Amino acid sequence: MQFEKRLTLIVWCIGLLILVMPGAFAQDSTRVRGHFESDSIRIGKTVMYTLTARYPRATQVVFPDSVFSFAPFEISKKIYFPTKTVGAISYDSVVYYLTTFEIDNVQILTLPIFVLQNQDCVKVFSKPDSIFLSFSAMDAPDSVSIEKLPLKSNTSYQQVSWLLNYPILLIALVILLILLVLGWILFGKRIRKHFAIRRLNKDYQEFITRFTKAIDKLGSGFSSRAAEDVLVVWKRYMEDLERSPYTKFTSREIVRLAKDNDLDKALRSIDRGIYGGFSGPLDPFKFLQSYSHQRFQKKEAEVKNG
Repeated sequence: MQFEKRLTLIVWCIGLLILVMPGAFAQDSTRVRGHFESDSIRIGKTVMYTLTARYPRATQVVFPDSVFSFAPFEISKKIYFPTKTVGAISYDSVVYYLTTFEIDNVQILTLPIFVLQNQDCVKVFSKPDSIFLSFSAMDAPDSVSIEKLPLKSNTSYQQVSWLLNYPILLIALVILLILLVLGWILFGKRIRKHFAIRRLNKDYQEFITRFTKAIDKLGSGFSSRAAEDVLVVWKRYMEDLERSPYTKFTSREIVRLAKDNDLDKALRSIDRGIYGGFSGPLDPFKFLQSYSHQRFQKKEAEVKNG
């Protein structure tokens, strides 16, 4: 009777342990191992850390992901390997690529896996593994004289890519456009007059050159064709100057338009020479040059005072 009471007490204690410590047996049957693949690391460089787990086939486990804290390290990526099952035991492994920016000489890391149960999970940690921090620069003295500094000279040309500052360019173009508009508003009329007068003088000088050559040819030997060429040169210039179709007008129509008696006499004399074949003095032709000069001066005055 006393033995049965003891046996009942032992069963109740075991059941209580199972309820209070649900992960105890999971921890005994699950093995976790974590280690660095290198014994040293440099600041900002990557090192691989392998985490492996051995657990019963029916157990569900979860490895840490990127939201887990890997302090004092930072995770850059991870690689999972497919689960391998041999009999009743499964094996999993993950490689984490870690980086550190801490300056401790020795840095330690231990990672868990999570064993899933009905409404809870149990963390099973690997043993801590350490890695040494490697410094890339040698210890330097506090002060070094400038004469003893190890200097290196390099006079070779280094190609530098050219960058265009588009915001500054846009601002400059807008400012330039505003200045051009203001300049045209303030000085546009004066600018137009300047170029109009310049064109008048250029056209007049070209007319004088052509007209003089035609007169010289006519003076060396009178002919109806040479006299007509002089008249055509004059009509073309007057047509551009007056904006009237002088080349299509007869002498009578030109006189009616100009209302000038002297011009009438000169054109009549020239017509007699062209159509009658009578050679005479060159005075009528020289009058045409004088008349053109007067009209040029009048036009120039109109532009300046306009």
